[in-house]
Amino acid sequence: MLQTILSPFSRCTLVMLALVPTTAAFGCERLIGWSAERAAITSVEAIAAADGVPAHCRVRGIIETSIGFELLLPHEWNGKFLMGGAGGFVGHLRNQAQNGLSAGPTPLERGYATASTDTGHSAPRLSAAWALDDAIARENYAHRAVHLTAQTAKAIIAVYYEHPTRSSYFLGCSNGGRQAMISAQRYPADFDGILAMATAFDLPATAAQFVRIQQAVYPDPNDLESPVITPDNVELLAGTVNRQCDALDGVTDGVIDDPRICTFRVDDLPMCESKAASRCVTPKQRDAIETVLAGLMIDGKRVAPGFPVGGENDPSGWPTWITKQDPVVDVDAPNAQYGFGMQFFKYFIFRDADWDYAGYRFEHWDADTAALRELLNATDPDLDAFRDRGGKLILAHGWADAGVPAQFSIDYYRRVEDRDRRVKDYARLFLLPGAAHCGGGPGPDRVDWIDTLEQWVEHGRAPTTVRATKVDARGNVLRKRPVCAYPEAARYGGSGSPDLTTSYACVTP
Repeated sequence: MLQTILSPFSRCTLVMLALVPTTAAFGCERLIGWSAERAAITSVEAIAAADGVPAHCRVRGIIETSIGFELLLPHEWNGKFLMGGAGGFVGHLRNQAQNGLSAGPTPLERGYATASTDTGHSAPRLSAAWALDDAIARENYAHRAVHLTAQTAKAIIAVYYEHPTRSSYFLGCSNGGRQAMISAQRYPADFDGILAMATAFDLPATAAQFVRIQQAVYPDPNDLESPVITPDNVELLAGTVNRQCDALDGVTDGVIDDPRICTFRVDDLPMCESKAASRCVTPKQRDAIETVLAGLMIDGKRVAPGFPVGGENDPSGWPTWITKQDPVVDVDAPNAQYGFGMQFFKYFIFRDADWDYAGYRFEHWDADTAALRELLNATDPDLDAFRDRGGKLILAHGWADAGVPAQFSIDYYRRVEDRDRRVKDYARLFLLPGAAHCGGGPGPDRVDWIDTLEQWVEHGRAPTTVRATKVDARGNVLRKRPVCAYPEAARYGGSGSPDLTTSYACVTP
């Protein structure tokens, strides 16, 4: 059993090992042929140090018959493990933690052993055809693959370094955020510190919201070249929103700090008197924009919150997610919402590759998705087991996220708080002004989440603020901003540079 590999090490041993980093005194070949009851290594490659990337072993393997994983083992190990999640429907080995979700050095550069999984299938990121008539594949994607990969990675680490990890972390965004929350809720012993960013807590609800929006934006599923909401509409919307609300936080900088205090309404947009034009919206365009902002109601129940205003015309905003992305996403869809929503409905809900949304009215959505919500969702507010073993959770969400509305994270945090008033002892929420989905957007979007988690888990320093930065393509810092733990928010004091964190104070809106 995988667990027995760890059994010879006592808690005392773990404490002693935490005092010194470990240098591997043997080569990667030590791992060739390693196997356990449900897992085996299929390849081991020694990677020399180059371009700032430290020397390490790249290990790939298979769990059961289909779950692929990759584990990077640095020669200079810090004694810790960090796993990265992946977005969409995964289908490949992509480690969000290693690929820049946190500012600062990568996990490998910090000395972490770091892992990823394809969750049990190989496919483009927005393709769900693999889920058709394959219950095991759906379950692996839902929750098993991350758990089994974490177990396997820790077992290999114990063999390679000859002692186990002293702390374990997980970083994920979007579906990776859902994976993070699944870990906290279903497998609370897997990780000591977790970042769940822009979390897709409820995949059936998210897919339903996407499909409803695309019904409004592309009412004819046979015409995906002419969205109802045009680029001119998006520019008009963004400009109107910024004129009304940008200065409400005391700084006119193209960033809406808190969309909840913005008084913009769709009726504030100028209406076209006859035919469509660049500086006005038709009734059909207005209704489509309202569909995006209003959220999704089914049978009188709010299934998904609306998307907040701000950052609509940013390349990572509405053009990528809602209207028209160029080039199209990897399943020949005009945008990411269309791609994910259609794939989910086809292959998870209806198991029909020919399904389309024309005429779909959601009356039976609740019954159609009940079993899927039980399988996939990460909405359980009961984090007692994670809390009781000392786990620390950071939720983060960008206010300009056009993929998953930030209100999803607020609603979840409030549910946790409603059942446990001690929530701040182990969970904090940070809302990033102007940040888009998993990064990008007009606002500062980069935070050193790894260091933030380390300080909390290893030193007991709970984060009250984090520093967010905006950098250009060369890594030059363009903007800095403090972000306060919810429910507080950073407010400009009226003097000093708006790009200095000292010019802000945390206040309760």
